[in-house]
Amino acid sequence: MPLLLLLLFGGLVQRGASTGDPFELQMSAGCRLHTGKASESFLNGAYQGSDFLSFQGNSWYPSPGAGSRARKVCEMLNRYQDIKEIVKSLIGYICPQFLAGILEAGKAELGRQVRPEAWLSADPSPGPGRLRLVCHVSGFHPKPVRVTWMRGEQEQRGTRRGDFLPHADGTWYLRVTLDVAAREAAGLSCRVKHSSLGGQDMVLHWGGNSALLTLSGLAAVVTLLALPVVHTCCKKRSSNRKAPAPSPDSPMGTNTPKPRTSGHQLYTPQESWVKNRFLEKLKASLNRLWRR
Repeated sequence: MPLLLLLLFGGLVQRGASTGDPFELQMSAGCRLHTGKASESFLNGAYQGSDFLSFQGNSWYPSPGAGSRARKVCEMLNRYQDIKEIVKSLIGYICPQFLAGILEAGKAELGRQVRPEAWLSADPSPGPGRLRLVCHVSGFHPKPVRVTWMRGEQEQRGTRRGDFLPHADGTWYLRVTLDVAAREAAGLSCRVKHSSLGGQDMVLHWGGNSALLTLSGLAAVVTLLALPVVHTCCKKRSSNRKAPAPSPDSPMGTNTPKPRTSGHQLYTPQESWVKNRFLEKLKASLNRLWRR
């Protein structure tokens, strides 16, 4: 339909101009929706780069300053009543309904809020004595997000933001890096601002592994201190058990266990099980720490 109007417009302008020289025509049409108000529609035409005419209500009108040629073209266009009805229907009814349908269909997507997930890691070292810290933010919607490396309330210079990468569910992923000297990494944090957080920023502090290592070390010390107590209890329990009387048929001293000496200690099954269990747990904890 716009192409048909443009051709008709061009034919009438050419008739009004009475010349075969090339000329330029432009046309724009559309509608606007206002909250709580009626919709607004428009159709404007230009000739040789200047405003020429417009469609308002149910008629064509020349633009101010367009001259007699515009008036003649509008008079000829206004004779086509069927075309005027079609134009009025297109920009006055169909366009607003179509636009309202698009906005309604996209309202759920436009208002969708998904909280981000965030975690910290370190990339391969950029040089001796330096660290490349990485703040990962994933699964957030809508797209606008602010991720910064901070020391206290001061934003750190040198923060580099990667590209936004889309997930299949329509959410986004972003990584933000910071290169620092290894001795200056303590006290840094990554701050995430997003509309889904309700004004409460997400803050991740670098150095969580150090705290975990300290707790694991304390647990290991407590366990080591408890071993002598367990050892003593096991000795008392084993000493209270009565050994079976030797068989009269067996010679004394042949199968009799030798007494314990200060250089060789015999461990009861309970003692061996406790120590092996502790060593297994300590090894597993250290492996998990080193993998971080």
